[in-house]
Amino acid sequence: MLTGALAAAGASVLPDAPVRAAAPGAARLPARLFEMTLTEARSRRPMKLLRDAIGSRVVALNFMFTGCSSVCPMQSIVLSRTQRLMGGKMGRDVAFLSISLSPISDTPQKLTAYANAHAAGPGWLFLAGDFIETNRLQTAFEAFEPDRSNHPPVIFIGRSTAARWTRLYGLPKPEQVASALNAWL
Repeated sequence: MLTGALAAAGASVLPDAPVRAAAPGAARLPARLFEMTLTEARSRRPMKLLRDAIGSRVVALNFMFTGCSSVCPMQSIVLSRTQRLMGGKMGRDVAFLSISLSPISDTPQKLTAYANAHAAGPGWLFLAGDFIETNRLQTAFEAFEPDRSNHPPVIFIGRSTAARWTRLYGLPKPEQVASALNAWL
């Protein structure tokens, strides 16, 4: 279950938070960028982002870091609520990938604690990889910000085979994220 402070913050921020959805339109994503090796925090097993983490599933991907005190925990609340809406599709047809912007300080222990605080269930992976490769991945998604504290609040939705992904800016409602995921199924 969400921690009390996070749940209280989510209850007051989510309904009023502005969101801007964009049609599929992220930059064309070079397949080689998805071949970077990442480690999943809870299993601590290295995986290739596309082949192992995404597979044939529809994905909601966001960039985050555990030390964030603003948008990252709020997006995680949105995703936590969305996973409940997705029900049995989670893990089977749908996956969430939360990729750390701070792979040095976001240890597997910190990412696992963060995942647990947000009640991350099956199909929601918390990943960390090489800092330079993570920056390249952000750049490919047109989401790179040198100061990680100011990274854009966006959730990307798509498939590994898609050149363009849907973007949900800001703090969308869980129903909006679920609707976008279902549109890709």
